[in-house]
Amino acid sequence: MSPRRAAAFIAILYVVAGVVWIRFSDQFLLSVIPDPNLLTEYQSFKGWAYVFTTGVVLYLLAKMALDRERRLSQRDGLTKLLNRHMFGQELASELEFCAESQQPMIVVVLNIDGFKQLNRNAGSEAGDSYLQNIAALLREHFQQRIILGRFGGDEFAIAIPASSWPGQVLAQLQHLQQRIQTQTISELPDTSLTACFGIACYPTDAPNTELLVKAALTALDEAKSMGTNRLRVYKSEYGEHASRRTKLLFDLKAAIANRRLSVAYQPQFKLDESGISGVEVLARWDHPEEGVIAPDVFIPLAEQHGLICDITDFIMQTAIQELTNADLLYRQVPRLSFNVSAADFNNSHGTERFLHNLAELTGDWSVIELELTETSALLNLAGVKGVLNVLRERGVQVSLDDFGTGYSSLSTLRLLPIQEVKIDQSFVRDLATNANDARLVKTIIAMANALNLRVIAEGVESQQQAHYLKQAGCDEVQGYLYAKPMNLKALQSFIKNLSS
Repeated sequence: MSPRRAAAFIAILYVVAGVVWIRFSDQFLLSVIPDPNLLTEYQSFKGWAYVFTTGVVLYLLAKMALDRERRLSQRDGLTKLLNRHMFGQELASELEFCAESQQPMIVVVLNIDGFKQLNRNAGSEAGDSYLQNIAALLREHFQQRIILGRFGGDEFAIAIPASSWPGQVLAQLQHLQQRIQTQTISELPDTSLTACFGIACYPTDAPNTELLVKAALTALDEAKSMGTNRLRVYKSEYGEHASRRTKLLFDLKAAIANRRLSVAYQPQFKLDESGISGVEVLARWDHPEEGVIAPDVFIPLAEQHGLICDITDFIMQTAIQELTNADLLYRQVPRLSFNVSAADFNNSHGTERFLHNLAELTGDWSVIELELTETSALLNLAGVKGVLNVLRERGVQVSLDDFGTGYSSLSTLRLLPIQEVKIDQSFVRDLATNANDARLVKTIIAMANALNLRVIAEGVESQQQAHYLKQAGCDEVQGYLYAKPMNLKALQSFIKNLSS
């Protein structure tokens, strides 16, 4: 019931009770007390009785309302966990006990990877249901007495009195990460989300509640900067890393706005033929003060802060323009591959963006290939399918990147219009020494061949790797053994030397 309706109900109840009391109490007194003098005296008693009775009722109603308000203010409405304020108060009380008993206290802040995608694509009800499931998992996972809270959105906090830090607690948290991956989402049955954890320890990392939570959040930020499903224990230098990332983010926004990024091209090759089969286009950022910033630093930063679509647009438009002006596209470069993210398919303008980016092509659009990971595809399956189906009608090809590293590769192949699978370099790296990786790669190639899909392996750096891939039936390769990423001028020279 809303506060307005509750207040109106109490007021109406008070008026009705007053009317009934006055109307019937007067009749009752007149019927039992014939003496007018005595009646006047009892009328006064009746008035005081009414004041006392209504006062008690109002007290009880007010107490009930305030108790309810207090309970609501202490708990998160969705998950019924402590809110951030009450989590801090409970933690402060526990820290007093820890200080007296000289015991450590561990604070963990966890954040769900890809939750915004889930909420956006499956709906807020699916997102709320998932958060409730995570809250239930947290309650069930820990056997000892802990404090649980939700800071808001998809961010949860755990305070663990820990006499056995770090061994037992770290093992519990790593197991919790694994269990989060097993949580099902009925609206997206092929999707599995992960979580990043930030951990801080009292009194080693901070002396009080505020600084302890801040240290855990700093560790979480560091974990998220490393990718998905990461766990980091606080270190003092993480604060410096966070400050650097904040500055990099500011500079990255400026670089995108002023078109100061650049592109690099890594050639791809058919194993049974000479010459280039295509090039993968990669984003590059030469910072004016810090020099070249690695893509695995600024690309996650862009994804976290909603800048990745701007980078995708810039890279696609720049590469098409450069290779067209250099008269390489369609002739020496038969295929141009671009990495795309889930965010590129998030809204209704995704199709228009890709059509605009490819509008300057002078020939058939089959020269273009979009590479997306299965994780990003499954988080927004409907949006991805909608955009890809339109682009497939124009001839655009689709490659499933990092194949084998997700959870539902076979399902993804069935659900999306894919022409190529790309074997992740983590499997290629140890082909010569890891029998399991070798068998897995061979299985992927056999499966793709059975489905008439092209197979390309990335990260090929040795002749042994190339020989095994060729024997297993892999179609194409890319890696430092053949060519490193290069700018347009170097690509022109590279192609010229190949043909001479």
